[in-house]
Amino acid sequence: MYIINLYNVRWKKKYTQKEIAEATGLGLKTISQLFSGKHYNYELFTLETIAKFFNCDLHEILIKVDDNTQES
Repeated sequence: MYIINLYNVRWKKKYTQKEIAEATGLGLKTISQLFSGKHYNYELFTLETIAKFFNCDLHEILIKVDDNTQES
């Protein structure tokens, strides 16, 4: 399973979730979910849009985790 790692990227770039939503055209709810670290089914378009916004590759925002890892 892969999780989205945007927390550090956002702080390096100093953007708020609202600024990211406005600049990318993605909904604020989607941006909030991306930063929550919880599992959602994202479309590739959404991930590509975020990667483009942060000027990075998809592999920089995706982290592979053990499928047996349980959320607390």
